[in-house]
Amino acid sequence: MKLQHIVLAAAMAAAIAPQASAIDFGLPKIGKQGSGNADADIKNFLQTADDARKLTGQSAFSLGQALLTKADMEAADAALAAANAITDPKEKEAAKAKVVTDVQAQLAKVDYDAAAKEIAKSNDKKKTALIGNSMYNFVLGLLKDKELANRGSALASSAASNPMLLTKVGDVKDVLASLSSQMGDMGKIAVGLQKMASTIKSVPLPTSASAAPVAVAD
Repeated sequence: MKLQHIVLAAAMAAAIAPQASAIDFGLPKIGKQGSGNADADIKNFLQTADDARKLTGQSAFSLGQALLTKADMEAADAALAAANAITDPKEKEAAKAKVVTDVQAQLAKVDYDAAAKEIAKSNDKKKTALIGNSMYNFVLGLLKDKELANRGSALASSAASNPMLLTKVGDVKDVLASLSSQMGDMGKIAVGLQKMASTIKSVPLPTSASAAPVAVAD
């Protein structure tokens, strides 16, 4: 499966989430469409969202170590430390999310053609492994995001009639809004990673949202 197909599928699904379930993007069907238990489905949805967020966020930092400047990553590390020091849970998560968003914005501007050639020329196996595993996890996060976009709107609609689930429905809508806002930079990164994958040797990229993540060395 070509990475650009994954990128387009994820970006389009996030942008037109209400219609996503009716469109075939050329990707395999991912995950369960619903168990019939709205509460359980929402819990599963939110857990998948958390897993995807961690994968793309951690991968962005790992890719930053390899592709951004030392000064950029020192600034990002300092910002993340400051975010982790915030005591209010919601404020902390918002601050951490902004740090990741900022790193992704920087990664979206990387010249991936030049970076791939430099890495291939250096024959740095440690750096190649770091990038390869980070690419794998980043794409896995995008596949999970596509699953979320496919399921989210229908899930929110089906659960909206249950007063006991209204707060959780709001959480589902927040995930969908976050996906839509992130897809621009994430899509650019993934297109860049496809260029990297064509130049450097790395682990095969995942094709299923249920694939296991790989370990990324420091």
